[in-house]
Amino acid sequence: MRLQAAYDQFRDRADFYWIYIREAHPIGSRRPARHVRIEQPKTFDQRSAVATQCSGDLKLDIPVLVDGMDDPAARAYAAFPDRLYILGPDSRVAFQGGRGPRGFSVEEMTKALAELLLRK
Repeated sequence: MRLQAAYDQFRDRADFYWIYIREAHPIGSRRPARHVRIEQPKTFDQRSAVATQCSGDLKLDIPVLVDGMDDPAARAYAAFPDRLYILGPDSRVAFQGGRGPRGFSVEEMTKALAELLLRK
């Protein structure tokens, strides 16, 4: 299941956001991405522009937030390079997915969200 499909399935029962954090494989890094060529943004405006481009390229309608240039969200949630979370009604972490890309499982997150919603 794609992240967009999970959003489409649960959007009327849960708030969804994805947070764009620093680029994992920018041009000039030890392991640059092969399929996209993105330089590491140096300003918040550049990071915001890359987030918007990424949303479009991935065909995501999920609202996007952009992490600050000092990466507070990425650090607080150990989110680099990517990770899925569900925050419960009490704002506590109800689900923490594995680190991406190997641990990035939309299916696992979707199952946890369905179970959480049944308990409401």
